[in-house]
Amino acid sequence: MEEAIKALEFEDENTGEPLKIISFKKLDEERAKLFRSSFEECKNGDIISLDCGSVEHIVVYDAGKAKPVVVECGITLAELSPTQLVEYCFEEKGPWMVSRCSLPALEAYRKMKFSQWKKAVTQPDCMASFRRVLKMGLVTSIFDHLAFPEPSEEEKKKWQVKNEAGKIIHIPHPVKALRIWNKSKGEYEAVRAHMEGAPEPQDAEKYWQEMLNNLRETRGTKLIDDILATNISET
Repeated sequence: MEEAIKALEFEDENTGEPLKIISFKKLDEERAKLFRSSFEECKNGDIISLDCGSVEHIVVYDAGKAKPVVVECGITLAELSPTQLVEYCFEEKGPWMVSRCSLPALEAYRKMKFSQWKKAVTQPDCMASFRRVLKMGLVTSIFDHLAFPEPSEEEKKKWQVKNEAGKIIHIPHPVKALRIWNKSKGEYEAVRAHMEGAPEPQDAEKYWQEMLNNLRETRGTKLIDDILATNISET
């Protein structure tokens, strides 16, 4: 194993400079399980963690061969180690999943997503999506069907509607929490999921009621109140 791993070459994604493999070890089972469920190339073999200085690279060792696991950031398209991707969950108790975006990309993305949500409310693609988004209420946590995909096709369909032309519209599915692995500390760190521009918790109810009042003025009180009174399964 050692010979196969030390023959590998890695480079800094920003400078292109070669990275030295300082040490390597078998990845702990909890993180290995997460990568196995997230990446096809991790399903078989031993998952090895490589300390390359500023980056922890991941290698799969199987049948005497070592193969680096390289993933693409869905926002910047940069090639990265899986450890550089943000992890997310939709429920308080998980399960945790690996996103398709890096931390720097996420920080930039958080600045634009709240305006996208507001547009889904004030300028909806269709009545079906408008009903779903309105019934969900105020969304302040980041969402994106590509960066934070649902864990199954069945779950994915719950967050889709079709407009009058038959086009699939994705309903915002906010994450519950975000985290990223801190290599130097050897532990996960929480990442802020709150979208830039979204109201803080203490201001959320007032903000949402003001939005609803504006919608009642532009779309009619009866329509808005009828939607709010329906069950989400009826929207």
